[in-house]
Amino acid sequence: MADPSLFEAYFNQRKLNNPAFNYERGKGFVPSEDTKQIVNKFKEVTGKDLDIRPANSVMANEGVPFWGGAGGVAPWAEKNVGYIDPLMGNAHVVAHEGAHALMRSPLMTQHLQQQSQINPLEIPRDTGQRMRYVHETLAKPIMEEEANAQGVAYGLLNKLGIPNEESWESPTAYPKTYLDKGLGAYTKTEIGPPTSGERKELETILRSTDPFLQRMFQRGYNLVK
Repeated sequence: MADPSLFEAYFNQRKLNNPAFNYERGKGFVPSEDTKQIVNKFKEVTGKDLDIRPANSVMANEGVPFWGGAGGVAPWAEKNVGYIDPLMGNAHVVAHEGAHALMRSPLMTQHLQQQSQINPLEIPRDTGQRMRYVHETLAKPIMEEEANAQGVAYGLLNKLGIPNEESWESPTAYPKTYLDKGLGAYTKTEIGPPTSGERKELETILRSTDPFLQRMFQRGYNLVK
């Protein structure tokens, strides 16, 4: 068990605006006032109780420890729960993970309930249909979910007067990183140069991505009244 004075020293010199957690000797990590306001606002909007917990020291995302990473996660298998990095997680992360926990997007909800059983290899490649299918099943649900969570987070924090502070250049920049979940997987498995149908489909996907993410962000934003 780490010496509590080490945590106290860290938190006393920590430079973080709107932290998700503070540290108190004898209590450990305790929700900040911002986190309490966010939880109460989610209750007002959804009628559900959000359970925000500090990520423990062994939690990791794809091998990267949560502690110090300023991130969070809302596991699909755990109802209404979000885990946040207690060292560097801030109010935006709390609101974002709260959206995942309580206000999932329609496409992600459908995706989780109805996993496709179609073999992509059975779908024609030359026309670009196979590429579209991979994008629609591997990337688009996640992109929609992340853009929706961003919209909810921005809308909720704006209502509360809490600054939205994150490291991305725009609210939809992070959701867009998941574009590679589909196209990246596709290009790694298909052999040979792209067909004319694939090139056309790729252009369509790339052209429509930013407008799609903006619509999903605005949808999430508008959910917070």
